[in-house]
Amino acid sequence: MRKERRSFKIEEEADEAEGWLLSYADMMTLIACFFILMMAFANYDPVGFQQKSETIASHFSKVKVSETKLKELESEIVRHPELQEMTKITVHDSSLTVTLSGTLLFPHNESELTTEIAAQLDTLIDIIKTFDSEYRIVIEGHSDNLPIKRGLPYKDHWSLAALRASSVAERFQYFGFSPHNIKVVSLGESQPLKPNQDENGKPLTENLSLNRRVVIKIIEPKTKGVPIKLGLGHYFND
Repeated sequence: MRKERRSFKIEEEADEAEGWLLSYADMMTLIACFFILMMAFANYDPVGFQQKSETIASHFSKVKVSETKLKELESEIVRHPELQEMTKITVHDSSLTVTLSGTLLFPHNESELTTEIAAQLDTLIDIIKTFDSEYRIVIEGHSDNLPIKRGLPYKDHWSLAALRASSVAERFQYFGFSPHNIKVVSLGESQPLKPNQDENGKPLTENLSLNRRVVIKIIEPKTKGVPIKLGLGHYFND
C-alpha cells in the first residue's frame, strides 16, 4: 500500500515538472521570436524598414496598410492650396472620399465642368495617378432641386447628376485610368448636403451650389485584396 502511494506521488511530481518545463520552453520560444524580429529590423535602410513593416502589418490587418497609403495620398492632395479650397477629403473603410463642390463647379442646370475647375480636377487626377493608376474610382453625381429648364438634353435631376459624374469620369479615363476601374453613380437630388430652400421656400444660393457636387471615392486596386465597404454595395466584382 505504501509502495503504491509512493509511486503515485513520484508520478505526480514528474507531471508537475514536465508542465513547468513546457511553460519554460514556450517562454523561450517567444523570446527567440522577439530577438529574430529585432535582428530583422536591425538596419539603417528606411526603405527596407518600410517594406518589412508593411509585410508584417499586412498579415494582421490589410485594411490598416491600405488606409495608411490613402492617408499619404490625402496629405499630398491638401498640399495644393487650390485643391484644398474646392475639396473636402475623408478616409474611411479603405476608401478616400473627395467631395468637389462650390459655386465654380457646376452652374445651375449645367453638366459641363467650368474651365477653372477642370484644370484643378486634372491636377487632382494626376496626383492620384502618381500614387497608383490602378486605383478603382467610384464617382457620384448630385444636383440641387431647382426645376430643369426646358430644351436641355436631360429631363430630370437623375440624368443631370449622371452627366456631371460622367464629365469627371471622362477626365480620369483621359489620364489613363481603365474604364473597367471607373463606376458612375447618379444620386440626383436625393442627398443634399444642406437645405435647398429656407423655411419660406426661398432658394438658398450658397446651399444650392454646395448640393450641385461630385463625390469621388478612391479604392485600392483589386489585386491588393482589400474589401470594399462603401455602404451602397460592391460596385466591382471581387
